[in-house]
Amino acid sequence: MRDKHIFSQSYTERKEAVLNALQREETTQKNAYTHVASGAAFRILTCAAILFTLTVSIYAAVQWIDFRVVQDGDETRIHASLNETVDTVADREEKPLRSWNAKDGEISVRLLIPDLPADMKERENTNGKYYSEDTSRSMTINGIDLRRSDLNQVIGGNADVKQMNVGGKDMYVITGNSEAAYYNRTAYILLEEEELVLKLWVSYGITDDELLAMASTLTLEETDDARLALPIINEVSDDSYDWTTPHYAERDPIYEADLLEIGESARAATDWYTATVNSVEIYDNINVLNPNYLFRKDFVNRFIDDAGNLVPYNRTEIIYTQEGKSVSMQFGESVPTTKKLYVITLTMADVNLDDLDEEDREGMLKACVNGFNLNSYTVTDGEIERLSSSGVVVDRKPEVHADCSESIYREYMGNDQWKVAYLIDGSIADDPLVLSTYTGKIYVKIQ
Repeated sequence: MRDKHIFSQSYTERKEAVLNALQREETTQKNAYTHVASGAAFRILTCAAILFTLTVSIYAAVQWIDFRVVQDGDETRIHASLNETVDTVADREEKPLRSWNAKDGEISVRLLIPDLPADMKERENTNGKYYSEDTSRSMTINGIDLRRSDLNQVIGGNADVKQMNVGGKDMYVITGNSEAAYYNRTAYILLEEEELVLKLWVSYGITDDELLAMASTLTLEETDDARLALPIINEVSDDSYDWTTPHYAERDPIYEADLLEIGESARAATDWYTATVNSVEIYDNINVLNPNYLFRKDFVNRFIDDAGNLVPYNRTEIIYTQEGKSVSMQFGESVPTTKKLYVITLTMADVNLDDLDEEDREGMLKACVNGFNLNSYTVTDGEIERLSSSGVVVDRKPEVHADCSESIYREYMGNDQWKVAYLIDGSIADDPLVLSTYTGKIYVKIQ
């Protein structure tokens, strides 16, 4: 049996100071925050979270972590920080920082999830991403190293917040009010001993019971293999970034009068190649393409029958609405439509990639071909705006995207000639279309 722990006088004083400060804050707080724990309202999550960490940290000297969620109007904010004392600062300076790809004096950690659902696995080429073959169940996990910086992030508004303890870990699960969101929950798990918070983006296809089972048994272990290491968000950026504020990269305007016509050539802004669109053909059957050069096959198969014919499907647009800082995603009307296959022949001449070896040169050239996107556009005062179609799904299924401006097919025909293909909704097939590459800054009017 473990001996009864005797608190030091300094620890007891610190604990009393914390509780007294919380009581003062609760008494004088003019804006009453509403919190939800396991579906029931209670007065102040901050106090509960700190009391919890004080309790479980008995055998961790005098260390405790401030871990809490605050809701105020249309804002939900998550916070976690180490509470520094002279003793803990000195002790922490001897502890290595966590890193995705550790440098001298740092360590990488691997996340182990014994209760990962049997139909899910980690992506081989992407750390921290887990998925099921049917695409309805997906999860992305990153770490926030509190030794590097605090966690102080705005999640959004009108969210349901659940606080729970799983396997000795404190966890918040934050669910938005967006019926059409694929990742409909964000979970934060405090690993107190490691001074680390795990951030999980969780898809709607994963049940709460499955999430709890995974959280209760997950552990960390040190690793020297960056291919297995947990990504650390605040290794390269400040996680206090306000994701609710739109940030747009400035782009040079594109004018309709400057669009190239089919048959005209232009040199890429990178000076890597000269591109020419030679022809555009439209089909209703995918079998005009060589299946050996078809990629995005899962995407293509959503819209064809066994004979390769493009068939009707229910196209559901996702509507984004914003009230204050709260953004929600709701399903719009579902409308039957059918895809059209656009097959484009493209010349990529005068290639200037001589500083690369043969294998890298081939890969870079393919990447340049892949970089051409096909979008509809509108014109305002002579300037075109390419329209994104990312907010469209099949038949109200958040995980089944219906639009793709990127190529589904790439075939080298010889003599600098390439064939690429795109699937475009029939509802926009009569609209103006532009083939464009962002890095090369080449814009061609397709129709």
